[in-house]
Amino acid sequence: MSNVTINKIKYQESSGKLTIEYMRTNENKKPSYHTSIFNDEPAPEFFTALKNLTKPTLNILGLGALLIKRIKPYAVSFKYAEDKTMSAVISSMFYVPSADREIVVNTPLMKCPSDEVEASQAGFFNQEAVDALWAFEQEARKYLDGKRNQISLFGEDTEAETTANDVSVVDVPKPNNVVQMPTVAQ
Repeated sequence: MSNVTINKIKYQESSGKLTIEYMRTNENKKPSYHTSIFNDEPAPEFFTALKNLTKPTLNILGLGALLIKRIKPYAVSFKYAEDKTMSAVISSMFYVPSADREIVVNTPLMKCPSDEVEASQAGFFNQEAVDALWAFEQEARKYLDGKRNQISLFGEDTEAETTANDVSVVDVPKPNNVVQMPTVAQ
């Protein structure tokens, strides 16, 4: 998936749908743009990474930690500079008690700092936000690679996951209550 650039990740809690917009570059450096909508539930790590965007979102918006239960990030839009520096907007649902409704709140477009000087300036993410954004982006990549919240058919460590070189022959005894039917060769 190294030839994939994630542009947007959006999880709709009400429908359980995950939308990932991305650009795939082929061997000739020709880009193709894709929007994929999935119904399969993401792995728990995806939701943890999404939840870990809550505190950075509150910090960016200048809201106190008391509001942590009222804000829920649900999407991130990524943008990349020529030097591959990432910028992002975090979209969240914010509960307004007086209206008994949620409203959409977006952070401003902010950049990942490339050095300590930028890290101390306005318009740049702090390290906690950078780490949370990259972790969320990585979980989306894992999802595109097939890591989802699905139960393994054979379990984690069964013999079904052996390699082609690990071949063994097992003799299975014939049950006593089975009648041998004649074959053409007999």
